[in-house]
Amino acid sequence: MKMKLFAIIQPTNKGLAKSFTAYCPDIPGCIAHGPTEEKALLALQTTLSHQIQNLEELGLEPPMHQCKVKVLEVETVDVPQNDYGFANLSRLH
Repeated sequence: MKMKLFAIIQPTNKGLAKSFTAYCPDIPGCIAHGPTEEKALLALQTTLSHQIQNLEELGLEPPMHQCKVKVLEVETVDVPQNDYGFANLSRLH
């Protein structure tokens, strides 16, 4: 069975070494790491393949692609802070 799924790739810094984490929001718990984006994606493909195969062996349907990707434009605003340095979000309503 072939499926198309979204993969999220994030750089992670552990000490001096830079690595990448990849995961699939449609199949929770499938996370992979690698020293490059490509290796993290390859590891994720392997992890997803095993997870989907395990679900099928248990007689369960793998989750279908339901994830949507949207790019948000965010504008920063000056928000008064309380004595602890946190924004007082109750004033934004």
